[in-house]
Amino acid sequence: MAFTPHPLDRHRATLPLESDPLDKGGQGVVTRVLGPENLVYKEYMPQAGQVNGAALAELVEFGHRQTAAEVRALLDQCAWPVARVVHGGQVTGFLMPHVPKDFYGTIGGKPKLVELQYLLYEPNWAWQDLHQPDIQGRLEIATLAAKLIDLLHTHGWIVGDLSFRNLLWRPGQPYKVFMLDCDGLRRHGAEPVLRQAHTPDWNDPHQPSSGPDLDTDRYKLALLVGRVLSRTASVRPGDEPALLPGLPDHVVTAVRELFTRAQGPRGTRPIAAEWVQALLGRKRIAVTRPPRPQAPLHTGSAAPIHLPGAGRVSVPVSRPTPGSRPSLSQPPAVKSAERQRIPVSVRKPPVVAPRPPSQPAAPRPPVPPQPESRPTSAPLPPTSQPGTATAPRTPAPRPSPPPAVQLPPPVRPSLGQRVVASDTYVEQRRLAPRGGVVDDAEVARLIDHLAAGTGRDSVANIAVLLADTADRTVLLMRALKNLLNVEQSDVVMLKDGDRTVELNVRLLEEQFLEEDEP
Repeated sequence: MAFTPHPLDRHRATLPLESDPLDKGGQGVVTRVLGPENLVYKEYMPQAGQVNGAALAELVEFGHRQTAAEVRALLDQCAWPVARVVHGGQVTGFLMPHVPKDFYGTIGGKPKLVELQYLLYEPNWAWQDLHQPDIQGRLEIATLAAKLIDLLHTHGWIVGDLSFRNLLWRPGQPYKVFMLDCDGLRRHGAEPVLRQAHTPDWNDPHQPSSGPDLDTDRYKLALLVGRVLSRTASVRPGDEPALLPGLPDHVVTAVRELFTRAQGPRGTRPIAAEWVQALLGRKRIAVTRPPRPQAPLHTGSAAPIHLPGAGRVSVPVSRPTPGSRPSLSQPPAVKSAERQRIPVSVRKPPVVAPRPPSQPAAPRPPVPPQPESRPTSAPLPPTSQPGTATAPRTPAPRPSPPPAVQLPPPVRPSLGQRVVASDTYVEQRRLAPRGGVVDDAEVARLIDHLAAGTGRDSVANIAVLLADTADRTVLLMRALKNLLNVEQSDVVMLKDGDRTVELNVRLLEEQFLEEDEP
């Protein structure tokens, strides 16, 4: 693989390294970098194989594309590569942040990383003094792990070697988790940085020959949750997990249900977001959307009223607390007016302009006779002849009231407005961790723009439409994917190296509108 320089590359000769390494694994040696950056350098061993420099560069770029707050959140939970290290025209390794001190504990009389394995066994003499969380603490750690996997999957990253060795936990409250070996992550459908390692007894029996994928991660997440909550290192989906006492009944039911589903083939396993919902104690778990119910046959009586969203099987939407600040889990309050449903028709009584009381009605002006012209309106009454009896004169009729003001027909909301008003979108907005990057008005506008054409447009054209930069527009398109790609469906796709956006309008309508509209 040809070497391609990257602007963020660091040359190995410029790194002030400590003389003794911190750790040594099967693929590389980790050494502390002296200085204020608090970084460590992982240098790949020759036997690790050919380094995919492009895949490593993409990991580095991803961290630098995020906002400052997102970068902090990422680096607080992951040993994420921040720069490639090169020497002699080759990628030799990468720099990453040092593991925070929170994730060290005294084990065997020495400070060591607190790996997930210390939650899967009864404490022995070497770590009997290590803090052991109660069942609520274990539940919190499992939830944090599921949230981290959900975050990575949302951004299109596959973990691959998820195991009890590369996930750390903080031994004390507040509990935290931290992922090691992030250079092992890869994009869905792409090649990894190195040939991926596998931890014994953390294998997926249905892993495809092409390597780990999202479903492999989902199986291993089920292993993690079941083993942490039962303190059993060997339990697998298909077994009955002996969950530790103290969990709420509805959490026990949900965990057992998801754990059983995880033994199924690819495409049927619960996604990370479902685990998050179950562990947080939500009694209804998001599952595959059911078929749309058929309309009832007409029996001569009034048809039942179909409420939008009736019959949905999903997690109830969490409503924002009045006066609370909008967050990534709830739509901005300023957009609430745009989310109101517009009725199909509006009927109001005609509005008659009243006549001011101080001005009496004016008599109808005399109309000169026009004997040679055909009247264009109602004929005038006949003129009285001399010598004939005439009917008593009646006062001139008052002018007729002005015509009623007709309200314009209601404007049907656009496709984008209907989508952001749907129940499914509200739930997606709540679940998407980066949904706040793009607001509802932008989502509706982007949907309408793409649906008005062929469903495709270039990122450059959309950047002009939004009056924004191309780099930020790519981020907005990724946020749009997070919101609209329900259950990993390809409603929105970025193609041609993130230069083209494609919207599947029919799939969009199926996912968001078919159950919400009568």
